[in-house]
Amino acid sequence: MLILMTKKLFSNRLNLLLLIVAIPFFLPFDSSVFGSEQLFPSAIIKLPDNETAILVEKKNQTLFLYASRDNNLFVQFQAPCSTGEAVGVKQKAGDKKTPEGIYFLKDEYEDKYLSPIYGKKAFPTDYPNFMDKRSGKKGSAIWIHGTNKELKPMDSNGCIALENSNVVKLSNYVTLNSTPVIMVEEIDKIDRETLIKQEENITRMLSQWINAIEKGSYHEYLSFYSSEYLPDISWWDQWVEIRKRADNMGSNLRVKRDRTGIYYHDRVFVVVFDYFLTFENKKILVGKRKLFLENQNTSYKIMGDVFQKTKTPLMTAAKTLVEPDL
Repeated sequence: MLILMTKKLFSNRLNLLLLIVAIPFFLPFDSSVFGSEQLFPSAIIKLPDNETAILVEKKNQTLFLYASRDNNLFVQFQAPCSTGEAVGVKQKAGDKKTPEGIYFLKDEYEDKYLSPIYGKKAFPTDYPNFMDKRSGKKGSAIWIHGTNKELKPMDSNGCIALENSNVVKLSNYVTLNSTPVIMVEEIDKIDRETLIKQEENITRMLSQWINAIEKGSYHEYLSFYSSEYLPDISWWDQWVEIRKRADNMGSNLRVKRDRTGIYYHDRVFVVVFDYFLTFENKKILVGKRKLFLENQNTSYKIMGDVFQKTKTPLMTAAKTLVEPDL
């Protein structure tokens, strides 16, 4: 009897040990990021569900692909990369430096359209972005691409090079004009509570900004913008007239945003979202809008406002909804 009890106890302990060992194989890579006490990359404040973000750490010559599921962030995979052979932040063409900031992938090229040095695939980024141009940075053609030679640290002219197998793997997770590429010297990490607070504050500001577009005056709309930046406002008078017509028809012309991503680098927040107009039961996608924000005296101000990708011009969409027969 004692022998049977001893064998049963041993068997239970063995099963428990096997379960503990097996658990990591059923969790996402780097699933420890789910823990409430873990630190998170400060660069990724909000990543829409089932979207990805690319984070390139120049110091360690590593590319991380982060993914989001059920509002949780985790590393989908990571791979060695090679950045510019010169140290520092890109300032001009030919300096062989990799930029630092928040960028987006504009296109995807297959190897049949590429020189062999770019490997199996290549993704051009939108460097220089709005903030780069504002600060006088020059240059172009910063890509993520494969390579036809041995991957070595800091061996590119400024691009991010990956082994061919990894650039092909990365391509499965890329959405053009939506997947951010955040290039940094070293990844900074902060606690989850700080990230949540930043997301709440920016979300509140976005809601107030949209309310100004829907119902506010010219001056209320401009109050969300930095004194250093004047947005294009040539459409405002026509917009107000269409708003009035919609009101007279007994319904409001509404602005909606969806799939909002919020990213951060060097005091600048980049917000990207799908921008819609709705009227009654009709809805039109205007495009993917991108705002550059800066925290000025405890309030967020828009430093830049551009469309990442235009689907339907704003006024065309508004007239289509409110004046379909005109």
